[in-house]
Amino acid sequence: MSRPSGILLAGGASRRFGRPKIVEPVDGAPLFHGPLRALLDSCDDVVIVIAPEAPEPPLPDGSDRVSFARDQVAYEGPLAGTRIGLERVRGERAVLVAADMPGVTARLLSLMAERAATSHREAVVLKDTDGPRPLPAVLTVAPALARARALLESGERRLRALIEGLDADGLTEAVWRQEDPNGTWRRDVDLPGDLLKGTR
Repeated sequence: MSRPSGILLAGGASRRFGRPKIVEPVDGAPLFHGPLRALLDSCDDVVIVIAPEAPEPPLPDGSDRVSFARDQVAYEGPLAGTRIGLERVRGERAVLVAADMPGVTARLLSLMAERAATSHREAVVLKDTDGPRPLPAVLTVAPALARARALLESGERRLRALIEGLDADGLTEAVWRQEDPNGTWRRDVDLPGDLLKGTR
């Protein structure tokens, strides 16, 4: 089975955090290095989507398969960033992760990619008690890109609208806990205090 491409959404404004959060240190490395390494370990190529005027953040060793793409409009939202990433990736499928998700692992992303390859659904996401989550996701590039473009043209900016518009397979807790028993993929960083928290 060929490995998918990866998209790392890193173009947010960090308004609630108060400063650029993706370069905040976590375990001795910038915050975004954790999800980036998970993508590098599970994908053939990775596109990092950043804001139009943002400097390219420092990459870890072994990032020769990483490229940068820029949002067309600053801080337009994750759906717009997803479209940019889908336009740049090389694979038939793409794993979508946000740069502020330090708990995402390569094993979990590989599990999702394997399901996507065998189920032939347009998207694979994870489900918990709150229902299907839009991130992380594995997207079939062609239908996801067409849907993202149509949504943006209509004025939609929610990433969840993309997942709702695709034929999506939601992996239950019984499935994803085999690779992530503690549900660490649900940890994200919105405020400085979140850097010290575990799973939320």
